[in-house]
Amino acid sequence: MTKNFEAYLNLDKKGLQNKYVIIVDGKVMVKGEDIENMLGKVREEYPDKTPFVAKVPDERMLVL
Repeated sequence: MTKNFEAYLNLDKKGLQNKYVIIVDGKVMVKGEDIENMLGKVREEYPDKTPFVAKVPDERMLVL
């Protein structure tokens, strides 16, 4: 399991439903709804890193 994925699993997702999070080196860099701007800022700041991008699902979502 990667450090970024582990950070996502341990993330307190309360209040983040249906929002995006971008994690780099196991730390949440940004969270919000405008993924394009968020990703652009993270790529500017960390050009040599591969960001982990995830959308936090609504707590009522059922994944089968």
